[in-house]
Amino acid sequence: MATTYGTGTAGQFTDASQRQVLELGKKVHMYNPDVTPIFTVAGRSSTMVTPVPIFEWMEDEYMIKKDVTLTTTAAQTDDVTGANAAQEDQVIVICERRAQLEAFETGAIYKATMTGGTILSTVTHLLCVRIGKSCEHATATDLMVQFVGMKAHGSLVNNWLVVPNADGADLLPANAAGLLKLEYVTNAGQYYDAGTAIVNTWGNNLSNAQIKALAAADYFQGNSGGVGWAEGASVGVETKKKVRRLKNCTQIFREPYTITGTANASKYYGGPELARLQARKLAKIKGDLEYAILTQGALALDATSESPTRTFQGFGIGGSAGVVATLNGETNTACQVDESTQDLDAMDGVCETIFHDMVSGSMKKTVFCSNRWLKFMTIAARKDSSTQLVAEMGADATAGLRVTKFYGPVGELEFIPHPLLNNALDEYAIAIDFNNFNVRPLASRDMQLRSDIVKDGHDGRTDEWLMEVGMEIRNEQTHAILKLV
Repeated sequence: MATTYGTGTAGQFTDASQRQVLELGKKVHMYNPDVTPIFTVAGRSSTMVTPVPIFEWMEDEYMIKKDVTLTTTAAQTDDVTGANAAQEDQVIVICERRAQLEAFETGAIYKATMTGGTILSTVTHLLCVRIGKSCEHATATDLMVQFVGMKAHGSLVNNWLVVPNADGADLLPANAAGLLKLEYVTNAGQYYDAGTAIVNTWGNNLSNAQIKALAAADYFQGNSGGVGWAEGASVGVETKKKVRRLKNCTQIFREPYTITGTANASKYYGGPELARLQARKLAKIKGDLEYAILTQGALALDATSESPTRTFQGFGIGGSAGVVATLNGETNTACQVDESTQDLDAMDGVCETIFHDMVSGSMKKTVFCSNRWLKFMTIAARKDSSTQLVAEMGADATAGLRVTKFYGPVGELEFIPHPLLNNALDEYAIAIDFNNFNVRPLASRDMQLRSDIVKDGHDGRTDEWLMEVGMEIRNEQTHAILKLV
């Protein structure tokens, strides 16, 4: 039940100056669930208080992803700068989405296959030497991966030679657009300098000087990743996958209202009018919060000004730079559905795409959509005699909302109509994995009603709904923004 806290018991105050705060906490999620379905479902299933306005969490990169396809246009490839600028056998590839980085780790060797573009004819493999902002680039970003050209050592099994470049051509010519497919082969263990002396440094721990000094006849000895071990072999190389440290912040939502002293005292207006204002403004603040979750882009922290503000990062529906970057139908055609076809084949493709991450994500996602989406689904199901849509009242996590279920070739989608996604945003739907979603209210600042907060002598009463809250949206590749086109 809702709790109250204030400055003491009512019997201690005789001058009517007591101010009490009514904190609704989780109970607020039961109010108008069909108006704010995301906040309602998330609040009931996954609320976790944060003690600080800017909260962080860690995301492990699992070892499951073994291959990836990258675009090699001029915008997605670049030359190495700095200490290794003269090394034409090195290249930086810029990933299109953060989730692609999970396929790479420093010291891993990948088989390289180019489609449509060109690669140096002598290069068959690439060795990852740097990831993210450690790449040798003037403006390094988290999406960059730096490679060294390699090829299989002809005379030695499970060994890879460094490929020098004498003609000065780039390893991956940036002007030749294509698709670069990289398949994990092994981890580079110890390497041999000039083919003679062993260097006791693992491939994932090379210094900058060692990377720069790599030359012909240098080779690495693979020692993991499905490769057989020699009897009596020494300890292998430790894998070094990245761990992402992400953050979001709480945002203040406030909605005041005032009732005059006359109206409050009136037998007709008094209680009913005050109750109407409370309910109306509660709906307003919840609607503002729901819209922020859907549409807000990158988080904005306190500015160096007298009245700083913070806004949390939402999903980013409508084109803003929100949390969902990998599976965003604004740019990712795999998350777009052709409405004119009026069949469910495209939905099968969408399911195959958004359930790609079967380790971090669950096999059920809740899709909040417009009436236009539900109309499309119903028409498509009606045209297929062997297809059925199941509509039922939800329970527990779905908070009694009307749910339409779609069972795809991979995973299950629960469609819930969302009032804010009609009109200008009716082509969008947001698929949320609630296993990776938490509402994070600031401690003691969960949804609350502050009563009679203004004491300036005016003849009336001013109350205010207040909430300071942020969203912890983990593993962004497990959520998706779908779009009808």
